[in-house]
Amino acid sequence: MFFFLSKIIDFLFAPLNWIIILFIISFISKNEKNKKKFIQIGFIALIFFTNPFIFNLSLLSFPSIKNDIILSNTKKADIALVLGGMISYDDSKEQITFNSNINRITRAIELYKNRKVNKIFISGGSGSITYIEKREASLLKKYIHRYFNIPLKDILIENKSNNTYENALFTKKTLEKENLLHKKIILITSNTHFYRAQKCFDKQGIKTFILKDIRKKTREKWLPKNLFLPQSDILFNWDNLLHEWIGIITYKCMGYI
Repeated sequence: MFFFLSKIIDFLFAPLNWIIILFIISFISKNEKNKKKFIQIGFIALIFFTNPFIFNLSLLSFPSIKNDIILSNTKKADIALVLGGMISYDDSKEQITFNSNINRITRAIELYKNRKVNKIFISGGSGSITYIEKREASLLKKYIHRYFNIPLKDILIENKSNNTYENALFTKKTLEKENLLHKKIILITSNTHFYRAQKCFDKQGIKTFILKDIRKKTREKWLPKNLFLPQSDILFNWDNLLHEWIGIITYKCMGYI
């Protein structure tokens, strides 16, 4: 039930859906005054939710990560723990397709190949309403073994979880079974997801670290295109941000974090 409810909430709080609904209302409205009003609101919403500067300002209000859980890129760990949410199943080709979160698994592979971790742990169930039998962790295990020559013994998975709370719950059971619960674990997920994810793992008694993201100072963010010009990918970023805010509030109410 919680899984289906989360899908509905994601749909309701997606800015693009709001914009489309506003334009549909303006189109079907017979009142000229209302028609103009909804068109204007739709355009304002479109400009707002595609502006990178406004989005970057909104990120300032997001909960920050504590310094004591940030691990230097030069430090080694035992396990790279990757949270799912990066693939979908293409039925027509009978293969997986990656979305913009593909950097989660590529980062883990990079750490393993550079001998910064000894094992890769993938946590993720189906995440799909139509292909519930296609478990993300299982598919990714086969994929990185086949295409990146990572030994199966160094790839651990749990493929039952459908949300972040279950990621932590089922990961703990697997780590306990493998006697790895107290190993040094690097958590790998999306930037806005770190806070909620880590709180869930903390609640389950799993200590995780986040790799320090070293970025050079750049003038890129001050260019006109990043201040005034709309960018379509910002809509997707808003989806993620609103999803996390709702997730944090919901998880706190339910005692998951």
